Amino acid sequence: MPEILSILPNLSIGVVSILGLVYVVLKFLKALDDRADKHEKAMLTREQSLRDVETDVRKFLTEQLSQNTMALQENTKLMARVMRRLDGEKL
Repeated sequence: MPEILSILPNLSIGVVSILGLVYVVLKFLKALDDRADKHEKAMLTREQSLRDVETDVRKFLTEQLSQNTMALQENTKLMARVMRRLDGEKL
């Protein structure tokens, strides 16, 4: 590091400016990479959360459809018995 500091006064302002610009650009690109990584992780977390919600909704709907189907089958059996009973009384 001391060698760089001793060389700096001998360089022209253009060279120092370009080196400074390169340094700033490299830092900026690193910051962009870090930001992209954070964004990707956040999106994966969000996607997983949405998939979990979708799974829960599908399970709930499947259970409700099964219960409703069973209730309709029971009601159909009951109505059939009522109809047989009513038809038997009319004859």
